[in-house]
Amino acid sequence: MESIHRFSLIRSLKGRLAIILTVATIIPILLTGYISYRWIYIVQTEKIEGDWLDKVQRERDELDRKLDELGRVSQLMDIEGGIGQDVVNFITSSSSFDRAILYRKINQSVANVNFSNPNLGVMFYYAPEQAEPLLFPNANVKLQFKPEHLRAFFKQKLFTYYGPHESLDEANRAEPVFSLLRKLEYGHGRFLYAYIETKVIGLDAMFDAAAKPGSSSNSPLYHVLTAPGEYIAYSNMDNGAEEIGRSFAPPENAYKIFQASGRQGWTLYQLIPKEAYNREMNKWLSQFMLFASLSLVLGIILAWLIWRMVYRPIRIINREITRFSDNPSLTRISATGLSEFNHMLDNFHQMSRRISELIIDVEDKEKRRGQLEVEKLLVQINPHFLHNTLNTIQWLARIEGQTNIARLVSIFTRVLHYNLGKKNIIVTVREEVDAVRDYIDLQNIRYDHSFNVRLSIEPACLDVPIPRFILQPLVENALYHGFDDDDRGEIEVAITRANSSLFLRVKDNGKGIPEDKLLAMLEEENDQLRKSGLGIGLRYVKKMLDVYYGTEAQLTMESGTGIGTTIAIRLPDTIKGVETLDSGSYRG
Repeated sequence: MESIHRFSLIRSLKGRLAIILTVATIIPILLTGYISYRWIYIVQTEKIEGDWLDKVQRERDELDRKLDELGRVSQLMDIEGGIGQDVVNFITSSSSFDRAILYRKINQSVANVNFSNPNLGVMFYYAPEQAEPLLFPNANVKLQFKPEHLRAFFKQKLFTYYGPHESLDEANRAEPVFSLLRKLEYGHGRFLYAYIETKVIGLDAMFDAAAKPGSSSNSPLYHVLTAPGEYIAYSNMDNGAEEIGRSFAPPENAYKIFQASGRQGWTLYQLIPKEAYNREMNKWLSQFMLFASLSLVLGIILAWLIWRMVYRPIRIINREITRFSDNPSLTRISATGLSEFNHMLDNFHQMSRRISELIIDVEDKEKRRGQLEVEKLLVQINPHFLHNTLNTIQWLARIEGQTNIARLVSIFTRVLHYNLGKKNIIVTVREEVDAVRDYIDLQNIRYDHSFNVRLSIEPACLDVPIPRFILQPLVENALYHGFDDDDRGEIEVAITRANSSLFLRVKDNGKGIPEDKLLAMLEEENDQLRKSGLGIGLRYVKKMLDVYYGTEAQLTMESGTGIGTTIAIRLPDTIKGVETLDSGSYRG
């Protein structure tokens, strides 16, 4: 209030324009900056995090595939049904001729496996009891192979996975690999091992030297791989080599961490220094501050220019106010802060607000009157007495063992409660369809035969809100007025949803309706049709559509003698200005 009082003491137009334009310049900058910052923080940050999470999940999936590939290849080297049986025969054979044949066969089989799996590295059999323990290697490997010198990743029964570690191939020692050592038993207590390596193709971001942290200041990225026991199996952080084998605790304060776990319980982490992660955000913030400063300076310059041209805007304002009084839709003048114009504009604003309030009030009253007319058509009696009486009849029928009567009363009670209920007039398509099913069951029991009524409801329509009791009158008219007593016609009820609209269709193949009656059925007053019962339900449906949808709903009827009748309704899939749905409707 004190600021407003001080502002009113400024008598010069120059001072007021300077203050108003300065504030008008600062506020949009602050609002724009805040909205932009929130948009970048929420949308862009979520996008960036989603991209990084997708990346670590892709690497996780690739590592899973490589470990699965090792398992599949080891099946080919198994003793039962694999190359391993030939290797056992080679070890146990004493015939030089047989060993020579087996030697060529095994080498060819190993070559075929290696050719069909190009990502594989070194593979061989390891027989520690033999003088030459390394059998049938596909590369130049160390002569002294000791599994205990390799770092185990995890174990599964007879399978031991290692890595990442250097390849045993002398020519590719610098290339990291994952390996599998599978234990194969033959004879009594005699064991043979199959050793297989797979290259890290597809995981270059983890192991490529060019992508290691420190090689590029724009995108530092660290990888940590933990075994199922949560100890570190691999790390390319600054002290990663020293941390191998230790328990891993993610440093959340200094890094942005993304992780994905494999099927065997291991976890792959990607760590990005928060300083680098937030670099783009800080860069944008600096640019925004520069833009805000330039905008403020420009606003002050514009205020000075406006003060020099003050008399021309005053004449324009006077002319626009006169034009506005003749046609309010032509233009709109904001408050100037000067007493000469504020009094006139204040009076106009009060008048326009009052007119708007009166228009809204009239619309609300008209809408409420239409709703009351609809409710008057529905609520003609108090249903509580009928419900209690029917429940008593149902109870007595069950006691006397009259299950058919009890079922009839139960269905009729639901139909009566639905049609005469005093809760919300707006229901879902699901509730309306359930009520139609109850009505059909009631008619089937009443006439001791089944009406052929097919319901085709799209699942996407089930929760769409619609006015209560607009589908049953259409089915009822088709049952009573579409067929003769001996007819066995068909009625199809279809509800679909498309382009923000709901489509309801009731079609029968009955005797049809003459054209003159078809036109008269939708009239507001027709005593002859009302006495015959034809058209009452349709008039109610039309009234409901007019009240709740106005011109947005459309009801059409097509009929011809001997070809049946089709009633189609198109209405929006949302209802404006009504209360929430009554979730407590009675269905029992």
